[in-house]
Amino acid sequence: MKKHIVLRSLFGLYIVLGLVFIGHGSAQVLSSRFARLEGDSELSLEMRVVKNRWQWDPGVIVVPQGALVTLDIENEDDFDHGFAIRELGLDRRLPGKQTTTVQFVADREGEFEYFCSVYCGPGHFDQKGLLVVTRDDVEAVRASYGAIARADLPQRSTADAIKRLPYTLTEEGVKVFELTAEHIMWDYGNGEIIESWGYNGQLPGPEIRVTEGDTVRINFTNNLPVPTTVHWHGLDVPNAMDGVPGYTQDPVLPGETFVYEFDAHPAGTRMYHTHGSHHGDEAQQMDMGLAGPFVVEPRDFDAPDVDYTMVLTERIRDGVYPINGAIYPETEFITVREGDRVRIRFINAGSSTFHPMHLHGHQFRVVATDGNPVPEAAQWIRNVQPLLPGEIYDVEFIADNPGVWLLHCHELQHAGGGMITAVVYEDSIGSGFELENHRGERVTDQDFRDLYKLVTFGYTNCPDICALTMADIAAAIRLLGDDADQVQGLFVTIDPDRDTAEVIAPYVEAFSDRITGLTGTPEEIARVAGAYGARYEPVEQSGGSYSMDHSTTIFLMGPAGEFVAQFTHNSGPERIAAAIRNDLASRRLKEAIATR
Repeated sequence: MKKHIVLRSLFGLYIVLGLVFIGHGSAQVLSSRFARLEGDSELSLEMRVVKNRWQWDPGVIVVPQGALVTLDIENEDDFDHGFAIRELGLDRRLPGKQTTTVQFVADREGEFEYFCSVYCGPGHFDQKGLLVVTRDDVEAVRASYGAIARADLPQRSTADAIKRLPYTLTEEGVKVFELTAEHIMWDYGNGEIIESWGYNGQLPGPEIRVTEGDTVRINFTNNLPVPTTVHWHGLDVPNAMDGVPGYTQDPVLPGETFVYEFDAHPAGTRMYHTHGSHHGDEAQQMDMGLAGPFVVEPRDFDAPDVDYTMVLTERIRDGVYPINGAIYPETEFITVREGDRVRIRFINAGSSTFHPMHLHGHQFRVVATDGNPVPEAAQWIRNVQPLLPGEIYDVEFIADNPGVWLLHCHELQHAGGGMITAVVYEDSIGSGFELENHRGERVTDQDFRDLYKLVTFGYTNCPDICALTMADIAAAIRLLGDDADQVQGLFVTIDPDRDTAEVIAPYVEAFSDRITGLTGTPEEIARVAGAYGARYEPVEQSGGSYSMDHSTTIFLMGPAGEFVAQFTHNSGPERIAAAIRNDLASRRLKEAIATR
């Protein structure tokens, strides 16, 4: 009995001391059902942990100083999170699929980060928000934080990216590369513009490609606001060059340069990525985008007809799963010809998710794992290849089944987040045609030979999207400057009964003199639309009228009528112009090499 009395007394003393500590701390936190908090005012807010995104909603909370704040936090995930504010001594577990109430008195003015205090995957590192405690007008302060944009950061996208990092050659034969880490806003497509860290200002970093045995010197400059390092994943480098902070080097401080130098071996598909400034932040730095491919070709490399490197990454809190820095439909398609030997180098440069990559319509052979060749007798045949974080697989197949074939992550949440592309046979999109132009002349596809074609399907009575698409085509052509005469826009009506040549003429001429309107019989239009996979159907309206429901893709066709790329109506003229400019530069380079 005395033992129980003593224990109850100690427990009571513990509660009293706890309340005294809380009352004299930097904030008053409701830590048990025995405590009652008081503030100058009361404020109740609803919050949530967004399902599958490691993200708080809202990401910024503004409260008046002195208020008793009650947060009802709904955790939409199946697993636990935590809600913590270090300066306030606040840390609460948020069980999965439950709503947890957290109370505190905001008695200190300032900005305080709230974060997830439960670790069950690298995505939690970046699960952060901001509590703002103010003596000023709350609504005005909230509006000011809502208006804050990363205007001081450059905004970039795949349109600005280069595929391979150039190098200079010293007299001794050393290949010298310049690599930087940059703080940017990256446009993944579909309006997903996210604060990122990228090598040479792009995601993923540009491919470094050398030959086995080359001596490589990489001058790495850190332009980030935090220390970082570069690790050469899968390469056998000297220990001092391995890029691991605390083991092989000190982290590279902001503004400093570190020189990595090594002989490139063994041959194979490798990658480079951050190892952070310490072991606690490497996953966060990778999630921000610090990774890129590194390919070491063997000296006797039997090059395939198509060699495509595919870097898979993740921005979990934003629900974005990119391929080579873009999400569908902005992803680049893999263009092949029938009979081509195609190699795809899959690199999972994410830190926490796996990706089972599935190719439709073909079986492929796994020819290398983590960059190391698989003997032919041991190569296995698949159409789905799973990749764990950090894994690399090279697969090959013969392009023997013409069409447009989906290639996507079969973790369908990832596919829904943009991890989709396609293998496209050159002759599977587009075909020859004979139609009537907006001047009343019969024309064929041969009248536009040797020009890039931007082909779209629409109708002049379209209330909005067609005009926006036409404006983007016109703007993209203007952005090409002196190369504008290399491009022809083609507007194919899907409403030939109403869109005669006389009706189309003023419509297309209002946008650009480099856009031709095309019409024809319903059968002719259906044949051309079918060749492009364009969908359309009439929708009846009151009064006997109708509108047209239709796809809005812009197809970029090459000078010989071959498929080059496709865009959505919201891709923007800059992306379209960049695709033309890049393809044009590639063709000119090949022509220059061929004439040497």
